[in-house]
Amino acid sequence: MVAISDSLTWQLISQNNSFLHKKNGRSSRTGAIRFSKEKANVMSLSTFKYSGIANSRATSVTVAEDSKGNTFPVLVKKTSKGKTVTIPLNKNFRSAVKTVTSQNNRADLTANLKAKYAGIYNGNMAKKEMRKKTVVKVGRNGGI
Repeated sequence: MVAISDSLTWQLISQNNSFLHKKNGRSSRTGAIRFSKEKANVMSLSTFKYSGIANSRATSVTVAEDSKGNTFPVLVKKTSKGKTVTIPLNKNFRSAVKTVTSQNNRADLTANLKAKYAGIYNGNMAKKEMRKKTVVKVGRNGGI
């Protein structure tokens, strides 16, 4: 396979690809928004910065499912040779965030990856009903 640069890849796929979703504004003030449904696109925006197809080293946090039907977050990493590496993030929250930070190839997307992992983690906790209920204190002593 012939290796081409990331910028050339983006020029070829930026206007038309199967992952592109265009949302047109209703007036001239509200411009059109272009979303992308690529797996490695962290922000789901169709730009060169976030594209998982155009960037040779892309990282994303997604949800995987095991044989029992349980879902868990995984870190999917595209290496420079084109291979994908999947790292399960089924540890506690802190160590999983450290894994996301250390395994990320691009420092500019670290905060976005952490936010995406936090959303997936909180969604799984709510689905499994493991999230702790917050106790609402009313009044000075916590009574009614």
